[in-house]
This record gives sequence, C-alpha cells and structure tokens, in this order.
Amino acid sequence: MDQPLQLPEAFRRRLLHQNRATAPWLEDVPDHARSMVRDWELTPDGQPFFGGTSIVLPVRTADGDPAALKLVSPLADAALEVTALSALAGHGMVELLRSDADQGALLLERLAGPTLVEHPEPLAAARIAGRVAARIAAVPALSDAPRLAETSRAWGQSFQAQHARAVADRLPLPAGAGERAAEIIDDLAEDTSSTLTHGDLSFANVLRRAEDDWVAIDPGWLCGPVENEAHTVVRSVLPAVLDAPRPREGLRAVIEAFCETAGADVERAETLSYARFVASYFWEAQHTGSTDDIERLHRAIELTTAPPD
Repeated sequence: MDQPLQLPEAFRRRLLHQNRATAPWLEDVPDHARSMVRDWELTPDGQPFFGGTSIVLPVRTADGDPAALKLVSPLADAALEVTALSALAGHGMVELLRSDADQGALLLERLAGPTLVEHPEPLAAARIAGRVAARIAAVPALSDAPRLAETSRAWGQSFQAQHARAVADRLPLPAGAGERAAEIIDDLAEDTSSTLTHGDLSFANVLRRAEDDWVAIDPGWLCGPVENEAHTVVRSVLPAVLDAPRPREGLRAVIEAFCETAGADVERAETLSYARFVASYFWEAQHTGSTDDIERLHRAIELTTAPPD
C-alpha cells in the first residue's frame, strides 16, 4: 500500500465506545493492513469500508481478480467467521477465498452490491432476505456449533439484569413487556433446531452478487431457528414502517413476507422478534443509543403487543 490506511474518527470512537481494549488494534491496523497486502500479494483497488467491527479493503489478487480483504477487530472472532463461511459455502453466503484467523484476516469474494438497504420495496426486500435465510437454514449444524438454546441461558441472565435496571431507572415500557420477553427468552432453552442460522441477517448484511442472486456476509456460527432472523429484517425497515399510515399492519406484513420465503412460522417469528425488540430497547437506552432509535424500538414494542389495526 502506497498510502497508509486512514481511520475515520467516528470508526475509532465507535470501537472504543464498545470496548476500550480495541485501542492497540486501532493503533496497529494501518501497519497490519500493509503487511497483509504484501504477504498475500494483493493490490489496493478502491476506498476502504469501515463496518461495525471490521475494515474491508477492496483489492485485486496477484491474478488481477477483484476481492475484498477483511480485517477483523477484537470485537469479533475471525476464527468463528471462517468456520461459518466454510460450513455455509454455496448456501447463500459470500465466498471465502483465503484466511488467517490468527491474523484476523479474511480474503473474500468482492460483491457487486448494492445491499438490501437500498432496495426500494421493503416487502420485496424481506422476501429476498427470506430466500437467503432458507438457503442458510438448509445446512445441518455440526455438533460443535453453539446452539441458541444454550446461549439463551446467558442471554436470559443478562436480560434480567437489564430489566431490573430499567425498572430502577423508571424506563418507560408497556405493562408486562419485560416479563413477557423474559419468558420468551427462557423458552428458547427448549429449542430443538438442528440447522445453522446467520444470527444478524439485517439488510446491510445481504448484498447482490448478480441479477436475482443475493448472498449474506458476516455470518455467526450458530445453530438456531430461522425465525430468529425476523427481528433484524424488521429493524432494517423500522423507520419506514413506523412512518406509514398503518404501522401495526406494516410490521406484520414484513414478518409475513420474510417467513413466506424463509419457510418460517409467522407467529414464532413475531414472538421472537418481540423479545429482541425489548432487549434492544433496554440495550440502546442503557448505552446512550440515539434518541430516534430508542423511540422507534419503544413504539415497535407497543405495536407488537397491540391488536392489528
């Protein structure tokens, strides 16, 4: 790399806000990027993209093929992403070309884009996400894949702490919402799903590879129900849905559109989405999230507990 990688201040602040332990990685990453480009015989080929936990550099390989060099921060686990990408190869997932988990570096297929965020029709976009989710859910989970049924116990404990703090802080919440969400999370311990799931199938994580060919990026390594993906799908269009004339019907329609192509149960998807709305509301309110996002999550909780319009 002729020019050192320049990190936007907003990216630095975001990572440091999540964990101060990312400071050494942020300090070292420009040199790290230069050494990975050199060692893998890559050529920079565009402006870097700064995501929530990683940096993606457009590059070309020694053969001149377009690719994307991903440098994973300590906020994520590169080894788990490599495992997930390998297990899901050919099933609605970006292609992994090369990796060095110890270096936190992945070389990925470069996708043409755009993401589903830019799709003009929310329901059509939800159906596309559903098709991607169905391809992922077709893959049987290996025995060592973490199960949502097991991780839900830790989630339930942290949720109870969040709920107690919300009550102490007098955080506005519909009556019984915290208790209902806690029951839903506890019930996940009985989940018997045996297939893989993405874990964060937001519209920003679904990109177009080619015409009518969409794939996901940033998978988690998780065994769980496909219905668990409905929440991030809904959150991807939440501002538009809440601004519509009939927001309750709009929320339901997005979940139904997703489930239609994902082969998922609508009622279970809405139930899991509700619990995740409450948990997300607590987290954002207790971690200085944006006022707009907090208000939208609160409104979504109210609408999900209300009867249809």
